[in-house]
Amino acid sequence: MDIQFVPHAEIDKIKWNSCVHYANNGNVFGYKWFLDFVAKDWDALVEGDYESVLPLVWRKAFFGGRELHQPSLMRELGVYSIHALSAKRITNFLHAIPDAYRMVEMVLNERIQLPQHHDFQTETLCNHQLLLMESYDVLAANYTPPLRERLRLATDNQLIATSNIKPETLANFYRKYAKDRRHLERNFHALQRIMYNVLHRGWGFASGIEDASGNLLAANFFIYSHHKVLSLMPLEAPVGAQTGALAQLFDLLIRTHAGRPLILDFNTSGADELALYFGAQENLYYRIRRDRRWLF
Repeated sequence: MDIQFVPHAEIDKIKWNSCVHYANNGNVFGYKWFLDFVAKDWDALVEGDYESVLPLVWRKAFFGGRELHQPSLMRELGVYSIHALSAKRITNFLHAIPDAYRMVEMVLNERIQLPQHHDFQTETLCNHQLLLMESYDVLAANYTPPLRERLRLATDNQLIATSNIKPETLANFYRKYAKDRRHLERNFHALQRIMYNVLHRGWGFASGIEDASGNLLAANFFIYSHHKVLSLMPLEAPVGAQTGALAQLFDLLIRTHAGRPLILDFNTSGADELALYFGAQENLYYRIRRDRRWLF
């Protein structure tokens, strides 16, 4: 198996994006444009003529050199391949990670199963997904009582759906209400670049919930990719949380997409009460970590 290290400047953009697009486990995070917007620095491992690829997202280590890390706004990466993701292929890619990266941390996408023998510490993460193939009535029959109560609150409070939201408005909403405040300013700018790029390609849309006075209570941006509609940034103001705004936003998405061969990807990394209220299924995946900084 021919796996080569390829510096970022030498990556063939068309071949890279083609591999991710047609990969058995492709997702939006793997496209070169998404990586360029979110990951400040990255190189790659490439099998053959871009039959399989592995992004190596790096940053400067505290004591010098480089270390691999998983950037925010990017749930998972790992090996993307048009071939079967066999244990041998995954093992060969992991072994091909250059020794110069003394510290390795990355999140492998949901389709990747770790080989039986490896030298990484692992953490199990959990995403939630909902198949939208059935009619809305069938999907709504699986809603839990707490979710039905939130939707009743949204109706009682006369909340209104809106799609007339600019990326700058969504980014400012993120800056104000994001629960995870790490890398806030960097993500603020990266989100705008992602949203404008997605809108230019016709791959997604913004969605929001307002009160009767036009105040934005909940917002999200959805991206279509690989037979999924991905929830990029679900956000809710405190008043929205009290009135069921985010629940209504997801319910509207399900109403308008029910009966289509799509999966709603809630884009989570752990327990998510709202996703479970909608009847979403848990999908496990792995964060891997290896620290060789103290070995000489």
